[in-house]
Parts: sequence; C-alpha cells; structure tokens
Amino acid sequence: MKRLVFLSLLCPLSALAQTGEQYLKAYESTLALNRKAPTMHFFAVKREQIRQDTMAASGPAYRFRGLDYVRRQEYEQAAYWFEKTANTFPKEHGAIGEFYMSFLHDYSRALQHLDAYDALTPNFDDLINNNRVSYIRGLTYRCLGDHDKAIEQFSISIDPLEAKHGAEWVNYRHFVSRAVSYIAPRQPEKALVDLDKAIKNFNRSALVQYYRGQALLQLNRTAEARTAFQDASFFYKALRYERTGNYQEDDFNPIVESEIEDALTKLKN
Repeated sequence: MKRLVFLSLLCPLSALAQTGEQYLKAYESTLALNRKAPTMHFFAVKREQIRQDTMAASGPAYRFRGLDYVRRQEYEQAAYWFEKTANTFPKEHGAIGEFYMSFLHDYSRALQHLDAYDALTPNFDDLINNNRVSYIRGLTYRCLGDHDKAIEQFSISIDPLEAKHGAEWVNYRHFVSRAVSYIAPRQPEKALVDLDKAIKNFNRSALVQYYRGQALLQLNRTAEARTAFQDASFFYKALRYERTGNYQEDDFNPIVESEIEDALTKLKN
C-alpha cells in the first residue's frame, strides 16, 4: 500500500519531465494534451447529451456543444458546431476564432473568424474573454510563423494601453508574447525591452526569465543568460507546490522544466 501511494506521488513529477523541444512543438504538444478527452462512463455521456439537447438555442449553448465535441475528440463535429455558432450568432466569431487557434490549430479559419469579429466594431479593439482580438490575432500569426504580422498585432494590443496608463497596466504575458516574436527573427534587443517591462509586472516569473536567457544568448551575453536561466529554474521550482496537473504560467507560451535545465546544461559545456 505504501509503495502504491509513493508511486502515485511520483506521477505528477514525471509528467513535468518532458523532453525539451522547439517553441512551436512545445506549444502544439501542450494544446494537443489539453484536447484529450477525459474518460466518461456511458451514463454520463448520455446525460450530457440530453442536457445539451434541452438547452435553449443561444451562442453560449452552441459554443458549448462544439467544445464538448472537442473534448470527445470528434473534431469535424466540433468544427460544424463552431461554424453554426458563428453563423447564427455573429458576436460569437471572436470566441470561435480563438477556439480554432487554440484547440483545432486551424489558423486560417481562426483568422477569418477573428477578422469577422473585429469588423463588427471596426474602430474598437474588441475583447475576447480577457484579451483583445488583436492579441489573439497576433498569437495566430505567430503560430503561422509570420512574426512581423504577429508583432504588428501584439503592438496594436499593447501600445495604446501602455501609452495611456503605463506599462504596469499591461498583462506581463503580452509583453512575453511579443518578445518571443522578436527572438524568433533574432531581434534580442527589442525582446529584452519587453521582457524588462514584463518582469517589473511579475518579478517571480520563470517564463520571463527563461526568455530573457534566450534573448541574452543571442547577444552572446552568456554569463547573464546563465543567471536568467538559473532564476527561471528557481522560480519554476519555488512555484511547484502552487501548480496542479499540467499547469502552465501561460498556456500560450508554455515551458517545461527540462527546457530550462537543458539550457543551463548547454552553458556548462
């Protein structure tokens, strides 16, 4: 019995020991993991279907049905309900665009819906949950490898808010996202400007320190990069007890502990 308990405690730790990969692969693999359907017994599935069938027709109800098909890994049905949702309730274009980007990785269709949502109020950068449509569009372009477009959209989301209220009002994760798109085409100086602002908004971020290390490496400032990676490792471990399951500091910018340790190992060699 003791051995069984011990092994169960090891499972969450082993889940974190993943092989380090390039940014895009890590991003896609994390989202693919999030798409896996949890096991449900027959009666629970039937009960859920009945519940959905009796829900009143509304944008959230249709959207929920699409998400349920994602959970069950029936992606064609999910896409059908996403399209039905957006066609019936145009204000749902934004949420549907985000779903296509994050769950189905259909970036072209994601952009179509995000553009349609933005066109509803062309003079306003609309919100999708807690993010501006420009920010979600930036993430989508980044997934397509178009970092110039991504930076343009991230800037539309970040710059007006920063100019009006100051950098402290900007979500630090948004600075990280733009920094990642600066690092990709090797513009580390610009990345560091964003990362310095990000760390002022959250000074215990493993995510910020990891990408600071990447930017500093591009500048051949290896001693500073090593310190940044060490800080990233420290913060990652310090926050371990606050994490549950596959928790990420930012689902759109996922990192795993092994990537941080790999970066440190390379600097030791």
